[in-house]
Amino acid sequence: MLCLAIVDGGLWFWKPAPSRLPEQFSAAYLQRYVGELRGRRPIVFLGDSVLWGYRLPADDAAASLLRHRFPNQPIVNLSYEGGSSANTYFMLRYLLAGGVRPALVVFNVNSKETNSADSAYSRLHPSLEADVAPLLSASDRKLLTLQPPPTLALHLEYAVADVWQLYRYRTDLREALFGTDDAAGAARDWIQQLTGSANLQAQAHRPTPDKFLGTYDLAPLDRDNVDFTYLKRIAALLRAQRIPTVAFLTPTNHALLSDYIGVPEYGQKLQQLAEALREPNVTVFNWDRSMRTDEFLDNDHLTIEGNRRLATMLAPAMRARLPQ
Repeated sequence: MLCLAIVDGGLWFWKPAPSRLPEQFSAAYLQRYVGELRGRRPIVFLGDSVLWGYRLPADDAAASLLRHRFPNQPIVNLSYEGGSSANTYFMLRYLLAGGVRPALVVFNVNSKETNSADSAYSRLHPSLEADVAPLLSASDRKLLTLQPPPTLALHLEYAVADVWQLYRYRTDLREALFGTDDAAGAARDWIQQLTGSANLQAQAHRPTPDKFLGTYDLAPLDRDNVDFTYLKRIAALLRAQRIPTVAFLTPTNHALLSDYIGVPEYGQKLQQLAEALREPNVTVFNWDRSMRTDEFLDNDHLTIEGNRRLATMLAPAMRARLPQ
């Protein structure tokens, strides 16, 4: 009990400073992390798993690679898997409400997230949703697919978490100490490598066009599209707050997806997305065709080399937008 009390006491003073958000970050962790940024002027990366660095070590994600190019300016990577325009909008509002005014915002716009079938189309990350609940308007509650009201069991869990810090940050600490995998997963990977089944698994999971059927919606964007609505709200918020911004359309693997997006309608949709962000303080790049085929892991996630190229492309655009 004494050891638990000492650990819990230490967690009251914990100051998280990760290269990126944990894969399974909690609402409490996000509160603590944003609280540590209060009063600072970081470069903030927002967006989805492409900017987070899907299937890559944190240090190989583009945001991390850019830190040595901006040694005097802190870079914070608040992107995550399941990001979308709604998530970017509310993360930015949460930062501003918490007293964090970015010196520069960098975010990606992924055309696949304008598809109502996409899992992130109208959903916020559950931890972000819990933290921004007071910021949700009646309009937001109509547009978004929100979590159901807390059950009695969840209320009890919240009560325990309020008084027991170790329990509150259990998911975040586990990942910080042991990574995203568990012992069983590590043992499974070792056995697969030893038996050669890892190669068979990799072959089975190799991206093929049929796996992305229905991923991209080519219908024109209108006011009924939730993702597009929040993209326009991002632009309005950035304009109102006069925050320097670099936005880019997510690179897409056209060699893999040519059967689905190799049509004029796709290009017209990208133009709509870019036009929605045209503001004096926002620089927008259409990088949809900017990567080689071998720099993709799948339809849009990038390899280490792809992240290096993305960092190289972002650096001059960021310097041009940073206040002098």
